[in-house]
Amino acid sequence: MEKKSKLRAVKIVGVVAFNLVCLFSIIYVITMTVEKQQAIGADTEVKVIKDFEGTKKMPQQQAAPQQQAAAAIQQQPTLVQPTKDMFLVDDFTGEEVRNKIGSRANVYVRPPSRVMISKKDDVINGAKKKALMIRYDKKNSGGPNGMGGWCGYYTLIKNEKTGQYLDGTTYKYITFWVKGEKGDEDFMVGLADEHWDKIGDSLKSEEIGTYLEKKKITAEWQKAKVPLDTFFLDHASLSSISINFEADCFPEGAGSGVVFIADIALEK
Repeated sequence: MEKKSKLRAVKIVGVVAFNLVCLFSIIYVITMTVEKQQAIGADTEVKVIKDFEGTKKMPQQQAAPQQQAAAAIQQQPTLVQPTKDMFLVDDFTGEEVRNKIGSRANVYVRPPSRVMISKKDDVINGAKKKALMIRYDKKNSGGPNGMGGWCGYYTLIKNEKTGQYLDGTTYKYITFWVKGEKGDEDFMVGLADEHWDKIGDSLKSEEIGTYLEKKKITAEWQKAKVPLDTFFLDHASLSSISINFEADCFPEGAGSGVVFIADIALEK
């Protein structure tokens, strides 16, 4: 009996000791896991905060003035304020699709009328210049409206990137040099402000001979000076200048030829 009692007591002590060891082991594992998770969590949080401050917060602070400026432009466009006696729009030394101020310049056309442009070297008043050659063929019949379509050339004087219109109130003339391949070619000058820009059109001048010394295009260079007062529009928000081969320029509304243009500018 005594032997059995001793064996039973030993077994009980062993079981208790084993359970205690297991319990302490479990507690230790749990404790270490929690501490590790807390440490990792704290470390991750610090890194996230540092990353956020370094890559998010600072760029936002730097970009804020730009965003505010962009919002201000959208709400109330700021007008470009030229200050020179002559504001050179294009001397045709750059790309055909961009003028001197970086805005778009190209032909406009509706078939069956046709137009094309290229550039050539020439001499004006003893100075070597680049000139724009415009070959036009204005029809008087056919096309969607039965009037022969239209054709011409335009150069934007508003800032395409910002949408800012040009304040031309300090200028008196649109000026450029012009000659024809043969002489007696004709066109009208167009000018657009914000209103005409939005409807995709322009106001037209008289025929170009009105503004030339010889009263018509010849095969020699002449300087055209078209008064801005010719155009009854808002000179504080100018959008584009154009060369327009209108039906009214030609007998029976049709005409073709080649003209050369150099140094389009605004002058005081």
